Amino acid sequence: AGIDADGLRGSRTGVYAGIASSEYRDLMAAGDGGVSYLGTSGSMTVGRVSFVLGLEGPTMPVELNCASSLVAVHQAVTGLRQGEVDLALVGGVNAVLSPGLTREMAELGMLSPEGRCKSFDGSADGFVRGEGCGMVVLKRSGDAEADGDRIWGLIRGSAVNQNGATAGPTVPNGPAQERVIEQALSRAGFPPSEVDYLEAHGAGSALGDPIEVQAAAAVYGRGREEDRPLLIGSVKTNIGHLETAAGVAGLIKTVLAMKRGQIPRQLHFHDPNPHLDWERLPVRVTSEATDWPLRPERPPRAAVSAFGVSGTNAHVVVEGYEAAGGLGLEGSLPAGPAQPVSVSMPEPLADLPLPAEGSGGRRLRLLPLSGKEDGALRELARGYLSWLDERSAELSSEGTAETMLADMAWTAGGGRSHFDYRAGVVFGDVASLRSGLERLAEGEGCPEPAAAARAAFLHAGEGSQWAGMGMELYESEPVVRGVLDRCDAVLREERGGASLLDVMFGRDGPDGALDDPAWTPAALYALQCALGALWSSVGIRPSVVAGQGLGELAAAQAAGVFSLEEGLRFAAARGDGNPDGPGGAIAPPSLPLVSTVTGRVMESGVPLDGAYWDRQAREQAAFDGCVETLADLGVQVVVEIGPDAVLAPLVPPAWPESAEGGPAPAVLSSLNRHSPGDDGFVRAVAAAYEAGLAVSFSGLFAGEARRRVSVPGYPFQRRSHWIEKPGDRSPG
Repeated sequence: AGIDADGLRGSRTGVYAGIASSEYRDLMAAGDGGVSYLGTSGSMTVGRVSFVLGLEGPTMPVELNCASSLVAVHQAVTGLRQGEVDLALVGGVNAVLSPGLTREMAELGMLSPEGRCKSFDGSADGFVRGEGCGMVVLKRSGDAEADGDRIWGLIRGSAVNQNGATAGPTVPNGPAQERVIEQALSRAGFPPSEVDYLEAHGAGSALGDPIEVQAAAAVYGRGREEDRPLLIGSVKTNIGHLETAAGVAGLIKTVLAMKRGQIPRQLHFHDPNPHLDWERLPVRVTSEATDWPLRPERPPRAAVSAFGVSGTNAHVVVEGYEAAGGLGLEGSLPAGPAQPVSVSMPEPLADLPLPAEGSGGRRLRLLPLSGKEDGALRELARGYLSWLDERSAELSSEGTAETMLADMAWTAGGGRSHFDYRAGVVFGDVASLRSGLERLAEGEGCPEPAAAARAAFLHAGEGSQWAGMGMELYESEPVVRGVLDRCDAVLREERGGASLLDVMFGRDGPDGALDDPAWTPAALYALQCALGALWSSVGIRPSVVAGQGLGELAAAQAAGVFSLEEGLRFAAARGDGNPDGPGGAIAPPSLPLVSTVTGRVMESGVPLDGAYWDRQAREQAAFDGCVETLADLGVQVVVEIGPDAVLAPLVPPAWPESAEGGPAPAVLSSLNRHSPGDDGFVRAVAAAYEAGLAVSFSGLFAGEARRRVSVPGYPFQRRSHWIEKPGDRSPG
């Protein structure tokens, strides 16, 4: 669904699942290892899902035989409509493990001796037990649209009832089936003649199939045109009877068929059941793959039935979904509506006016991949290579490829949980993405697991500046543009219209203007504040800050000592040789600020006034002392904030071997003079991700409009925990 499960912790998300009494429990009882109630009860099965994911909505197992999972859908729909939940995980599971239960079903005549489920055929003689698990995510449609979800279809109505007093507790009741269909249609709000297809229960019963077809025909035949019969089929002929998961299997098949415009072939249907007058009934079995009978005036519509052997009847009416302005398809798969990505600024800069978007576009993208072990990471890379292969036709168009790859990276960043084994694949096109994925799939560059939590921002000083620094980020990143535009406006007022940006970017000015002491401090300060805000926009904020030389001014601003504007005025004045300290209010640091004067964290009560900054400008920076302090504070990642990799190479050699935080940290540079501007930053974010920092990937798309699309799911590394029978153990 493209929803990060970590974001659901503590939410009103419910779990509704069809699940039968545990056949695994029968195996445990037959062994010598004892029986676990907590390991086999239905309530604990669904409860464990909520526990692992941290969900706080209703968690309900449903045990109603073959109707279980479709009743679970009805319960979830009711919960959503009544406001009990905001999102629901709904479905069912079935595993065939108990020979005894299978034997009992065979003795009761429920199973096909031929091993074929021949729904509606004259030779139908029972069903075949099938295994599977199916889950869907349900939301109120308005919420799903607002959240940019990939919508497969709409549930328009649902109903559940019981057979009541019939010839026997397991005997189907045609009138009861008619009533449950009518109730679901009444809630859907459209006539039965507008339903195109029925995914029938169709268990292959000589008694049950005719009753079901007649009940469906009695309701869905009303007002129906003769040349538009109700199409019917049953997925049980394709995958067997999934019992407690049968209903959700039928629902999934139906929305897949609806979206793709074709109903799959009904297998094993050769001689229609002779107990039905097929010539007069307004129904037709889809014995061949059948195009969906679309109508221009309305969306496609269908229904799903599930009937339990204990007499429970469930019916769900679904409708195709068409997004506003088009189908919202990515190939034959649904894509979410385009969602504008907001621009996020750190709190001190929240009032800055921001452009709606960058004008230059982003050259590079970051695809984050993660797993709980390295094998999963490699397999996930192979999954994305298959993703590229499956879309080779669409990706052959340059414009389409750019959009599809950006949407893919957006979905992978915000729609997946991120584990300790991580790789950030930076790419600019299909070829570079494929190359990075192939290296990863082959085991090259698979990083060790990391879970860094403490980052330090280290701000560079004089000598790191270069003409054009930050220009590409200014053109592509709204956050950078917002900060630099504000700094430019402040200095224009101070300096009679002279433009800081013209100096920084080498526009229409004398060569070397940026190296003029009148401009260097302000330019470095402005760029570093912009870079700090950009890192904040991707969710990475420092636990401690430090700066060398002029860089300590931006470090102090990051620590909340003074505002962006006051710090800029002070930096400009310092460049002009003005010894006065910063104007306006000076606050104590809001996070540890390492002084380059002492190499230690600024002590509380020590004012960062003019006297301090005068001393800071005259004395040699205690760089090694700063690095030792970062180590003592348990820093795991050091991010250089500046226009080039100046300080970053100096950190590892200065890192003490006996540091509190362990080995030398990951050291990153925000920009690299010898690489295009956005290249350096995106690669730095990738390295921060691989180091284990929590990244808010939306920041890499700020100002754009992106869609949630289909991307590979998690490649579980499966292990068997099979129960041992007596005598299975090897000696010793």
